[in-house]
Amino acid sequence: METKTASSLFEALTSEVRLSAFRLLVKYAPEGLVAGELSRMLGIPKTNLSFHLKTLVHSGLASVEREGRNTRYRANIPLMLDIIAYLTAECCTGSPGQSGFCQHFRAASGIAPQFFPPRPASSQNHGEQIMTDHSAENTPKSSRTGEQVRELVRANYAAIATGARSCCCGGKRSGQDDPFRLAQSVGYDAKTLDRLPEGANMGLSCGNPVAIAALKEGQVVLDLGCGGGFDVFQAGEQVKAQGHVIGVDMTAEMIARARANQEQYTKFTGLENVEFRLGEIEHLPVADASVDVVLSNCVINLSPDKAQVWREVFRVLREGGRVAVSDQALLKPLPDSIRSMVTALVGCVAGAILVEDTRALLEAAGFSSISLTPSSGYVKTMQNMDDPLYRQIAEALPEGSELSDYITSLSIEAWKEERA
Repeated sequence: METKTASSLFEALTSEVRLSAFRLLVKYAPEGLVAGELSRMLGIPKTNLSFHLKTLVHSGLASVEREGRNTRYRANIPLMLDIIAYLTAECCTGSPGQSGFCQHFRAASGIAPQFFPPRPASSQNHGEQIMTDHSAENTPKSSRTGEQVRELVRANYAAIATGARSCCCGGKRSGQDDPFRLAQSVGYDAKTLDRLPEGANMGLSCGNPVAIAALKEGQVVLDLGCGGGFDVFQAGEQVKAQGHVIGVDMTAEMIARARANQEQYTKFTGLENVEFRLGEIEHLPVADASVDVVLSNCVINLSPDKAQVWREVFRVLREGGRVAVSDQALLKPLPDSIRSMVTALVGCVAGAILVEDTRALLEAAGFSSISLTPSSGYVKTMQNMDDPLYRQIAEALPEGSELSDYITSLSIEAWKEERA
């Protein structure tokens, strides 16, 4: 977590009312509380509480959802744990010289041990140094923990969102250099792209899940890894005022960018039917059985726990709900040398799994009527645009091999069956 992000979150909790409200939301997670319940518990009129709840939602610490005439609020537990990890990162990881000092306070704090970051094995030896924020980049992929992978992805995409880095591999990727051309190549039409808020299209797509979804007016849609709102805003126009679209991203900087774009979207379309929530796709800040369609665009294979992602998607879908996802997958295993490349990981390649392994994960999560459609178009487009990441991967492949022999864009459709 960036210090600037942590500072804004702490600022949101400086009010006693907001802090008390957030503690109640944490206590009653994951169900959360409706505004009236919070008002009664805190002894504060709803009219006075409204501003504080809006501040919590805007900061990302809480999410909001309409339930008929009620408004339900839920704590963003993954973000709360991020805050704890940020505060305890230096003291409670077992750093040489601090290990014994901190353990006394750690034990007396009353905070459950799982809320603290794990102590790395290297901390047992005083001659070894604790990992820095850049440690994951220097760790071979085969040795990285799931949390290291997640933090590596988070840091790189935060840099993209803020403009500190133009792409996820350090130099400018072809998709970011010409996002309009890339989006057209994977199925988005020029008219649709022209209607998007400036900056929503960051050239991070590998397909068009909105087209796959064939959305209908009034549906509730969830976009995993929403970035700057690229697919969210398109879905919002299709489901119209009666529908609702939720974008979830684990990167606070991306959420901030999406919310800034939201003002342009509302001004242009007149619609106020989209929202953005900070959270991990492995632990979605979304109620059970509340979504009609789940979208995602080149994000799920970045997750170190894809099985958990698909279980979460199944949980939030209503019976009869469907999945419409564009992602990258493998036709055969990548050479080890490529899977260990940091640029390939954050560029959605080294984290990809075999097409049939994707099917197995969907079936295990409970999905039926699964349709997986590979396409070589995206990979060929990136090669034609002389993308540096794909050029680097191609150079590392065994002689006589082509990128399209290994990597494919994959359209994923699946349904959560209605019970008889």
